[in-house]
Amino acid sequence: MIDQPQEFAGSREQPRVITAPSALGICVASMIGSGIFAVTGQIGAVLVSPANILVAWVVAAVIALAGALTLSEIAAMRPRASAQYIAVHEMLGPTVGYLNGMITLLIGYLASMAAVALIAGAYLQSLAPAVDPRVAATVLLLGLGGIHAATVLGGTRLNDALVVLKVAVVVLLIAAGFLVTTEPFVPAAAIIEAAREIAPSSVLATVPAAASPEAIDAHLRTAPAPPLLSGAIGAAVVAITFAYLGWSNAADVAGEVRRPGRNVPLAIVGSVVLVGTLYLLVNLVYLRVVPPAAMVELGPGGELQPMTSIGAVVADRLLGPVGGRMVTGSIVLLLASTLSVAIMTCGRVIAAMAWKGELPKAAGRLNRRGAPTFAIAAQILASIALVWITGLKALLEYVGVLVTIAVALTMLSAILYRLRRPDEPRPFRMPLFPIPPLVSIGLGVWLVASAAIEDWRPVAASAASIVGMLAVRPLLRRAD
Repeated sequence: MIDQPQEFAGSREQPRVITAPSALGICVASMIGSGIFAVTGQIGAVLVSPANILVAWVVAAVIALAGALTLSEIAAMRPRASAQYIAVHEMLGPTVGYLNGMITLLIGYLASMAAVALIAGAYLQSLAPAVDPRVAATVLLLGLGGIHAATVLGGTRLNDALVVLKVAVVVLLIAAGFLVTTEPFVPAAAIIEAAREIAPSSVLATVPAAASPEAIDAHLRTAPAPPLLSGAIGAAVVAITFAYLGWSNAADVAGEVRRPGRNVPLAIVGSVVLVGTLYLLVNLVYLRVVPPAAMVELGPGGELQPMTSIGAVVADRLLGPVGGRMVTGSIVLLLASTLSVAIMTCGRVIAAMAWKGELPKAAGRLNRRGAPTFAIAAQILASIALVWITGLKALLEYVGVLVTIAVALTMLSAILYRLRRPDEPRPFRMPLFPIPPLVSIGLGVWLVASAAIEDWRPVAASAASIVGMLAVRPLLRRAD
């Protein structure tokens, strides 16, 4: 193993083996995952109207693009492992840099990895009911972690193969959505009856008795919906933020990207444009097949819960039971791709923090092939622990809030770079400075405020998490 000195000398030891297509693939594979196959079903019944859903996804795309343009400038200037952590550390100081790194590590990666693994397990259970989602999640994490802990190049090639499959499945779903004609979606009678008992004022509860499928569809699609500037829209965008996690991942592996001044910005910005377009098209397909107010299902106790598996529901209606099962199986592979990239990039964040002295030195050691083996092993064990001690809903509740805070810190650092070091070489310069970082920060503040208005608990949990991260910092620094 190679010990890395504090001032990021370890980045010079990392071989630059990641090409431009692979860097783009890392971001695309990170973004297209559980979010697009679950989030719309989570927010549909709350937002009610197709317009609200599309607006929420567009706002999230704008935030991601503004952040991508800004981070591209930073990553091109600091092409090292976890470039955004380095930027915040340099511009806002060690304490804020540590906080940014820990949010990225614990929430943007570990909690998200556990959530994605659990969703993959749930999809596997829909194919094989005997499968325990937590067991499946554990096996998936261990298998992928073993590959990335052994080698950089092998993990990169795995990502390249999976990302091609991922985009192909999404394009297939989009094509089927626009080419296949389906009957109007009618919620099951048991769901409507449950709505009348549990939520008598809901849209589902007011479905006219004995109405035709066309009349039910019209009723669901024209029901009163929350206004565009409501807290519900803000909370929905926070949830959608989970689906966009990953556009920054090329910055986390910038120390291993060839020609980083050119290829890292291409990967970050290009992935947001490509994936944002795919997301809007997939949502148009969802909305064409299922009215938002009908995006609910019965839980194991007969309660109403969001339609988390909306991707599988829509695939089944478009392609039939056999085609739907094939797409569901493919979605499991897509989620594996997302996990693969997250494991790869998370290890670099841990290593970068170790090189800076914020985590124990052992976490920054690289094996002979350049992979941060100890860091990857630690993250796999932590994610497996989260899989078994918590649930999916708890994992997703405050991920968006904390990630929004971390992004805002990065955006502020980019502004300070321009003000304090205007003459420093910049292989990539964001257009329209300072509009992109200000847009990202402004919309982030609105999102957190809206989320607090809609439900204060995720924001309170986020604040408690930040206090906890700061409290353990002295212990981590003394762990060497």
